[in-house]
Amino acid sequence: MIQKRPTLLYFIYFLACFNLVSSVQTIYFTHEGISFFHIGFLMSIFQVTKLVSELPTGYVADKFGKKRSVIVSVLLEIVGMVLALCFPNMLGFTLAMIVGGIAYTLSSGALDALLIEEMLATKTRTLEQINSVTRILFYVGMGLSSLLAGIVASFDFYWIYIVSIVVQILLVYLLVRRLKAISEQAEANKIIKISYIFEYLNQHKIVIYILGVDFTYAIAFLPIGVFYINYLSSQSVPISIIGAVTTFQLIGSAILGIWAYKLLEKFPVKYTLLGGPLIALSVLFLFAISKNVKLGIVCYIMTSVIFCSYAPIFSKIFHEHLENHIRATVMSIRSLLFALVGLTMNPLFGYLIEKVGFQTTFMIAIFLSISLTCINGLIFKKVLATY
Repeated sequence: MIQKRPTLLYFIYFLACFNLVSSVQTIYFTHEGISFFHIGFLMSIFQVTKLVSELPTGYVADKFGKKRSVIVSVLLEIVGMVLALCFPNMLGFTLAMIVGGIAYTLSSGALDALLIEEMLATKTRTLEQINSVTRILFYVGMGLSSLLAGIVASFDFYWIYIVSIVVQILLVYLLVRRLKAISEQAEANKIIKISYIFEYLNQHKIVIYILGVDFTYAIAFLPIGVFYINYLSSQSVPISIIGAVTTFQLIGSAILGIWAYKLLEKFPVKYTLLGGPLIALSVLFLFAISKNVKLGIVCYIMTSVIFCSYAPIFSKIFHEHLENHIRATVMSIRSLLFALVGLTMNPLFGYLIEKVGFQTTFMIAIFLSISLTCINGLIFKKVLATY
């Protein structure tokens, strides 16, 4: 029996986003003597692992149960953290990235799909409300972990991993408790063929458009996000201050984004579908060209605010066109696209940063992202005109 208000599931989702390690991982790598190029290489390994395992694990989540998939994911996440902590070298980090990549794919679509389906089943929330709540939980979790990680890292990275492992153990306990409380739905009876997925997407081209926007936007924002804390560190910003800035950026942008979303509701959806990502990328370009680190931080935060303002609209349209039995699989395709971006862009970023610096590298990526976003809009011009 599904609870009227799955408060425990919300708390589980918050804990899944509360990860101190991810907040300062690249700083930890540099602390252990890893170059920017090799950091990019490590992140590329993570993305290759995601690329290889994303579709199979998404299928497993839809076929055998999302809750079980997430539990295995968290257990593997703990293994990856132990490897990185106990073996702080390229071999240890490489193994940690591989295990972490598999762990990520096991929960990348499953946890979101689980929350959405349970909330829609109870009819207590609309898609926009669910997206707003999960976005707040995500950014608050990431923000608080960044703040705590920044403070702890100024003393010792060891405790960052210990705290994160303890949180993951608690998460496993709560997931097992949740699994016992609610029987897994019989979502596995129907065999899902990959050909069916692509046929389904072809009939819902707006989903393909949104996946394309995610891909083109990620070309700039994903690798910049990876190296953002390293950029701030290169500007002589103390790590504790970086944690505080990141916290304000994450939580503040989520709250301001909800307010801005109310304004966007007054405009035709087709303008938001194309204009939202382009405006966000334009502001991100201002971040890249800014010579003043404080002004750059403001522009970076504004980019997150703009993203949070249009993301609920994208999410609503995206999920309205998905059937429950393929939701996790399609969301895994989305993660697979991110993996493709990370696979190519992260090592390239690491190389270019060492050759031409942060700002020039950022500008090249953003220009490419803007160009591809415009092309994607032109390809799906007729689809957008229907909204």
